[in-house]
Amino acid sequence: MSSVRRTVASSTRSWVVGCLATFAIAAVVHCGHSSVPTGRGAKAPSAAGPSASDLTAPKVSAHLAPVEPSAKRPYSVLLLMIDSLRADMPWAGYPRAIAPWLSKFGERSTLYPRSYSISSYTAQSVAPTLAGKYPSQMKRDGWFFTKWFDDNVFLSERAQTHGIRTLAGHAHGYFLPKYGLNQGWDDYRLLDGTALETAGVTDVNSDRLNALAKKLLSDPANVGSHGQKRFFAYVHFVDPHFTYVKHPEDPDYGDKRRDLYDNEVHFTDRWVGDLVDWALRQPWGEHLAIVITADHGEGFGERGHYRHSFELWESLVRVPLFIYVPGAPSRRIETARGAIDLAPTMADLLGLPVGDEYQGQSLVPEVFGAEARPRPVIVDLPRSNLSDRRRAIIEGDYKLIAFGDDRRFELFNVGLDFAETRELSQSEPKKLEEMKQLYAELSSRVESVAVVGDAPLRGAPRH
Repeated sequence: MSSVRRTVASSTRSWVVGCLATFAIAAVVHCGHSSVPTGRGAKAPSAAGPSASDLTAPKVSAHLAPVEPSAKRPYSVLLLMIDSLRADMPWAGYPRAIAPWLSKFGERSTLYPRSYSISSYTAQSVAPTLAGKYPSQMKRDGWFFTKWFDDNVFLSERAQTHGIRTLAGHAHGYFLPKYGLNQGWDDYRLLDGTALETAGVTDVNSDRLNALAKKLLSDPANVGSHGQKRFFAYVHFVDPHFTYVKHPEDPDYGDKRRDLYDNEVHFTDRWVGDLVDWALRQPWGEHLAIVITADHGEGFGERGHYRHSFELWESLVRVPLFIYVPGAPSRRIETARGAIDLAPTMADLLGLPVGDEYQGQSLVPEVFGAEARPRPVIVDLPRSNLSDRRRAIIEGDYKLIAFGDDRRFELFNVGLDFAETRELSQSEPKKLEEMKQLYAELSSRVESVAVVGDAPLRGAPRH
């Protein structure tokens, strides 16, 4: 059992009440254009006067730099994951208005159009994101529908030990307790009838999940009788996941795979937006930070790949990321970032310690205006019974993918080539060697934990 879960918090941190100075200036950063591909257009559519102290106070020069906004920790945090949400969305140049609410939300948040999921399917992405570690580093079994063991410590558990209420609402069989994702949650609920669908997701449930989330967030046991209790909540919307179901109340883009997917995204966008708008109107809304992202992307034929899992192509692992914090300026940060940073970021917002228990770094400073300095991103797909090992690193515009046990490498410039149509190892041998050296250095920091059980691991050496 984790030592973190055995720890009893000495006290519950109180709310930090206050607001930003009214003269704080929001610095909006506009960076270069996105390189993701585009598609076809849609078919559808004080009055009492100065005091003595005022008169004797020194004059402030109008030329001094404005006061920068700063985080007013601790916040409550709402994490929303949208399953299979690709990077090519309206805010990144996609011509169809398939996510109108998220597009508007991006205008009042920090938007990362070049964010990466930790892995390329839910069973290898969610638990590592909550732990702030790569899947290869975590104790698990070797089956495709991965079971995670309680040796792993999730952010929910760390929050619990500091007196923060933890709650989660889900609608997919991946979140059944037998897979281990229920660790550390005070209130963990699944929709009635939730089961594991292995061939695709046929249940339409964004509306019902919206209602479940509101129920969780209205319970005084979770938020306090007057909204005074801090919480960490996680809700996972699944409707964009294959199988694609057409929603007649949303725009009809056609009947091809991408057309149906776009309709699904529009449907989910409505229910996610309704939940967030409702949450921000609640008594605790002024102290609420919101993180919206995806557990992975979705393939529509790039490199011959459909749906997700098995590979680490951009279409499968580049995803949107929005971070909304009250008082923070809206920003658009084109620097590549990874979901490995989300656990320390949310811990930071919750007022928890952030140390070497996480592989990533808190993004809170850059959300409040600090320079977003480039650093490499790692995407990790461990071996399972159905998939061979893959690992990728992204540095700047370049991406290196290692296949199997580093038996083969492919190099791409994903800043120019989202679909990864031009493999560059022959034309840019110097860059290939630079990226391989960086890969070796970064991989040496990601220790691999042996899987538990007797799953026949695909592509594994005989030993």
